[in-house]
Amino acid sequence: MNNEIAQLYQPLFLYVKKRINNVEDAEDITQEVFLKLSKSSNGKIKNIKNWVYAIAKNTITDFYRKKKILTNEVEDENIVGYFEEENNQGIELSNCIQFYINKLPNEYRELMILSEIKEIPQKEIADRMNMNYTTLRSKIQRGRKKLKKLFTDCCTVIQGGKGSIIDIEQKGNCNSSC
Repeated sequence: MNNEIAQLYQPLFLYVKKRINNVEDAEDITQEVFLKLSKSSNGKIKNIKNWVYAIAKNTITDFYRKKKILTNEVEDENIVGYFEEENNQGIELSNCIQFYINKLPNEYRELMILSEIKEIPQKEIADRMNMNYTTLRSKIQRGRKKLKKLFTDCCTVIQGGKGSIIDIEQKGNCNSSC
């Protein structure tokens, strides 16, 4: 197994570095992945390479989530109101999303609220609802598609660079209160 780890380290580091764009953070994340590997019950892992890359992907996602939370905290504390007009579009959009979620059929509405609004992990939702995880993921994807259709039938979102919301325009044929 040590031979496999030695062979995986450099390609994994390059994979992480390509997604992080910071050598120090990429090294930390790569080390964290191998730490998780060392703490896992190795006997149950059938393909170490697949497992390591899946953990790396999740660790990178966690890295960006933490970074976003820290960035949001700094903005909230230090620059309140600086981007107030731009943020109003996001707030308006989030209010509309709740309106459209409420228009979804019951089975999708509950899943969208738990997954997208309350941000509960999908595995936890599957456990809570006594549902197969794969089935839950499929239903959430279908719910997202239905939600997107409801929203895009009534509204056009105009985005700037890097996905920032510049404006939301309601289409004339829509009876939405947004």
